[in-house]
Amino acid sequence: MARGNNRSLLLAGLAAGAYAYFSKPENREKALVAFNNTKTKVNSYLESQKLNHTDMTKVGHSEPHDIDDNKMLDEGASTSVQYYNEEVQEDKKKTNSTLANEDKLDSKNL
Repeated sequence: MARGNNRSLLLAGLAAGAYAYFSKPENREKALVAFNNTKTKVNSYLESQKLNHTDMTKVGHSEPHDIDDNKMLDEGASTSVQYYNEEVQEDKKKTNSTLANEDKLDSKNL
């Protein structure tokens, strides 16, 4: 119950303060100018976010909220790592094992 009373008192105090502040015409004009400036800034920000991204504007720039695109990029990265692991490292292992076998043969022949 006390919480409801405190909330009512707070709202009544805010309303009385707003009435006292807006009773002067200069303060009303200042508030109206500030409100209009804020509204213009918010509208321009929202318009800049509404730009339609075509496939060509999206190339190379992954959006953080585009789950499918990010998943595709992640799979692409794992594919290249998998290729490296299979092809390049396997070739290195074969080369190293071939060299080791040649060394063993050379040491036996000496």
